[in-house]
Amino acid sequence: MLLAMFATSDMAETKIKPGKFLINHKTYCRGEEMSPIKTLPANTQGENLSIESCIGSCKDKFNQMLSEVLKAKDQEAHQVEASIFKRLMELGLLLLTLFFANQNQGDYGETVTTAKGIGKRGIVSGRSYFSIFGKLKVYRYLYHIGSECFAPFDVILNLPVRCYSYYLSEVVNLLDIQGAYLEGVKLLERFFGLKLSVSAVETISSESAQGYEDYYDLKHTLPKEAKKEDFTVVSFDGKGVPMIKEEGAKIKGRQGKGEKRQKKKEALVGVKYTINANVRTPEEVANNLVYPDKKKQGEKPKQVERAQDIRYIASVEQPKREVMEEIQNS
Repeated sequence: MLLAMFATSDMAETKIKPGKFLINHKTYCRGEEMSPIKTLPANTQGENLSIESCIGSCKDKFNQMLSEVLKAKDQEAHQVEASIFKRLMELGLLLLTLFFANQNQGDYGETVTTAKGIGKRGIVSGRSYFSIFGKLKVYRYLYHIGSECFAPFDVILNLPVRCYSYYLSEVVNLLDIQGAYLEGVKLLERFFGLKLSVSAVETISSESAQGYEDYYDLKHTLPKEAKKEDFTVVSFDGKGVPMIKEEGAKIKGRQGKGEKRQKKKEALVGVKYTINANVRTPEEVANNLVYPDKKKQGEKPKQVERAQDIRYIASVEQPKREVMEEIQNS
């Protein structure tokens, strides 16, 4: 059974049964809500690269990489390393193009059976896909039920609502956690050659957070493993977060009489996980205290138990009690 994040206004999870497509009539394409169509024009084929041409391009790029490496004798190693990485990015984009070309443009027959009725195949429509390797255009068939149209191709391959791939969004979110949006934009352009605006990066992070509650709601409905860890650990901490005034922060050389600096509001950060006990003998404890760096020759390192089912939560809006109860009951 396939699981996919379906593109709806409420970002609800949708289960798709084999041979059937469960659709929602508020499907989004390229980040915008699709308007109902009254009539479908004659079928027009979009640009569709043949599998043979894609394979040829991949082979040509790989042969180019081999040739450049063999000719790079006596060059500085870090320059060759940077050149190889750049060519690998280009090859990755070609391989991803081959992957989409091998999908037969999402042609699942003249009709498909859905939970809403029989969908009829219509025209070929293109959409952008912005991956970690770069941007490409994906063409696939649209199907329609009455005046509403949808793309089973997008659901089967779990394509994002917007053009930004889930993997690229994951990288962007990790960079945003570490620093300012602008710093992440500069890093992506310098090392990956990706040109993203600050507003695009901010949008990716903002919309990624919207699926947080839906993810854990779905996770709670899935069957749990019978295995239980020895301990459940719950921890909380408070962090002061500067709050920006609604009317906008004004830059001033000095504070006026009676004016105060921006106030902070406490954000409660919590984590919950399960873990098995790391059992040690008294001899092992004593040896670690007296000789922490000494290990017996030929002795295999002991496997250390790792945390499982980790759940993080942070909020400046919910009261402390609600945050604590949510993570304890998760």
